[in-house]
Amino acid sequence: MSPTVLVLLGLASVLAILVLIIKARTHPFLALLLVSVALALVAGIPLREVVPLLKDGMGGTLGGVALIVTLGAMLGAIVDISGGARVLAAALERAVGEKRAPLALGAASFLFGIPVFVDVATIVLVPIVLAVARRMSGRVNMLAYALPTVAALLTVHVVLPPHPGIVGGAEVMKADVGLVLVIGLIPSIVMWLVGQWLSSVIAKRVFSPVPELHAELSSAAADDTDGTAGTAGASARTADPSVGMVLAAILLPLALIMTGTVSALFMDEGDPIADFLAFIGNSPIALLIGVLFASITLGFARGWSVSRLEEVLAAALPATAAVILITGAGGTFGAVLTATGVADAVADLLTSTGLPILVLAWLLAAMIRAAQGSATVATLTTAPLILPMTASMGLSAPQIALVTVTIGIGSMAFSHVNDSLFWVWSRYFGVSTSTALKSYTVTVTLMSLAGFAVALVLWALLAVVG
Repeated sequence: MSPTVLVLLGLASVLAILVLIIKARTHPFLALLLVSVALALVAGIPLREVVPLLKDGMGGTLGGVALIVTLGAMLGAIVDISGGARVLAAALERAVGEKRAPLALGAASFLFGIPVFVDVATIVLVPIVLAVARRMSGRVNMLAYALPTVAALLTVHVVLPPHPGIVGGAEVMKADVGLVLVIGLIPSIVMWLVGQWLSSVIAKRVFSPVPELHAELSSAAADDTDGTAGTAGASARTADPSVGMVLAAILLPLALIMTGTVSALFMDEGDPIADFLAFIGNSPIALLIGVLFASITLGFARGWSVSRLEEVLAAALPATAAVILITGAGGTFGAVLTATGVADAVADLLTSTGLPILVLAWLLAAMIRAAQGSATVATLTTAPLILPMTASMGLSAPQIALVTVTIGIGSMAFSHVNDSLFWVWSRYFGVSTSTALKSYTVTVTLMSLAGFAVALVLWALLAVVG
């Protein structure tokens, strides 16, 4: 098929998914799967290859997501049901007050998000954000607390090393990672501030109620506060954990992940110490260690029995099923888009326009993100397309770093139904698909535009400096 037809097919498939979910009220998993099959057939994928393609897309995504989502949910359940989230929420409220709680959540998320993958950080912070929202008085809008959190997390994920997309993009672009980090801090801080402001503005216009506790989690939480333990037997009420212990349980996996990432950057491959740090710093292992640590410090140390812990961990699982399946279906859709050549067609179309390199870098990343859903993939796909232009222009090291940062900024835009974070965030916070599009998608896209504006200013300054 011609590139124009492929681009149109991509746009039509995204529109079909939105119509099925929003208008026809089709479950997102089925909508993504149905459109993936239809697109594969219309684009000419042979019948015998369609099902293997769907399996590869689903399996490739779930391989990286299922472990992280499940272990993250378990850690979050321990923190929440032990009273840890309530303790942190109370401490945060005392420190900043109700009015500044969204800003405090955003600032904490910006820092937490630097060393850890955005999906992991989002899941770990869910019980804390929910606890803060549930403590507030009056008619509480979940978006006022959930939006600043995800906006901050996604900002550092797409712009700042050591996250995989921007680090991989820097390697492809032959950019200095240190320069990327230093230059990237400027637009990332602006984007974070814009995101906090946008969150407050959108929360005044779009409403989403604070979700009730999931049935299993609600039951488990009740057991922990009324002195009963359901089928596991009686369990004496225990005092709330300390703020320091709760922070340790949350920060331990984040610290392990950051240690593993930093060691990979500065230590030789094959070094036994580097291999060990990389192992314990891998997200699933780090989260597994975090679950074990939280089980001991927030569970057993406070009088939980083995049966009680099993109840708490099991209570976390039902809520993860929909998130995992929808995320996998999003991966299937992305795989079909890639196999049919839609992402390549979009890239080729923009490359042929002759736009300035910074504009082209942002547009390519943004369009590829919209087409296939992953910010990391968008950055890694855009970088090799831009690389020949940077080589022919004879750019300086800071300029190459800025182009790389701009690619990362562009990969933040147009996050929608084929992005795993869209579903992780919306489902955990009980935000409907249409509301998520009007709040989350709009916020991250406008933040990306703000970051792009900062990049343009920096480009002009670099040109003056020489």
